[in-house]
Amino acid sequence: MEKRFAFSGKKRLWFHLIYYALLALFASSLAEVGARVKGFRPWREPQFNIVVEPGGRFYTQHPTLGYTSLPGKFKVTLAGAYSFEVTNLVNSLRTTRPLDAHPAGARKGIWIFGDSITYGWSVNDQDTYCWLLQDALPDYEVVNFGVNGYGTLQSLIQLREALKNGNEPQIVILAYAPWQDARNTFIRMRRKMVVTAAFLGPVNQPYARLDGDGRLDVHMDALAYREFPLMRYSAFIHALEETYDRYEERHSQSHEITKVIIKEISDLCVTHRIRLVVASLTSDPISSDMLEYCSRERITTADAWVDLSIKENNNLPYDSHPSAIAHRQYARTLESFLRSNVLTKPSGN
Repeated sequence: MEKRFAFSGKKRLWFHLIYYALLALFASSLAEVGARVKGFRPWREPQFNIVVEPGGRFYTQHPTLGYTSLPGKFKVTLAGAYSFEVTNLVNSLRTTRPLDAHPAGARKGIWIFGDSITYGWSVNDQDTYCWLLQDALPDYEVVNFGVNGYGTLQSLIQLREALKNGNEPQIVILAYAPWQDARNTFIRMRRKMVVTAAFLGPVNQPYARLDGDGRLDVHMDALAYREFPLMRYSAFIHALEETYDRYEERHSQSHEITKVIIKEISDLCVTHRIRLVVASLTSDPISSDMLEYCSRERITTADAWVDLSIKENNNLPYDSHPSAIAHRQYARTLESFLRSNVLTKPSGN
């Protein structure tokens, strides 16, 4: 009679462990190949070839804004080849006129809030649209509150703190772009993008959520990013991580939170009889939705879009920010809008 071969209990356990391990290895190999075929690669930290002289740093910590620009005059070199010069005043804000030309007397103010476009990253002081707007409107004092990496939440905090100091402008311009939404909530996608920026100085980030009553709940966090295990080695794991990040973005309410922030900015301006203008820097459905929201809230809006895909409007291959030519377009557009729609009208939104 034929004798049937059979594993002992221990050998059977090892057989199943090896079988399922090989099966998992085969499945993960297929997933890895599939991810790479679709264009995914293991994650690499973004590298910024930026040299700041003197000192090597550009930011300092701030208790409510997270960080501000360091005061002083700096030369910034990008990719070892492209340089520009910036002057940050003692209050950390970028100058809008020669230092020896700042007036001593009081003037009607135009305060401009925004991010690196408003700050004028990658162009010299005299080429920023805030400087050019100051040249075009000499009877006003134009103040550039723009800071690299800022979101709309930081603009709200800046406005609150500036008003507490007793100064009140006639006009506030809020330069809006859709990427500010993710900055206002500091979701993983944003953290991942700027995780290596700390080499320019200590960077913290305020961010907001909505509480049960739909009001802003503001927190502060350090610039940190929690990686998925093995995403530096596996394209498949990195693909999973990006899928998760997109899911978080869709459910983060970032755009709706930005609307609440802008409404608070508007309420502040109404209280202080300041004329608010929300200027869109991009042309896309998200910006259009924000402008429509502002119109419903009776907030003055302006379309200041410049097509940065045109070569002369950016500083590529060194930097994708607007060029001096683009800043001249921003300045002309805003000057024309202000003269036609704002400067001849009473304050209040």
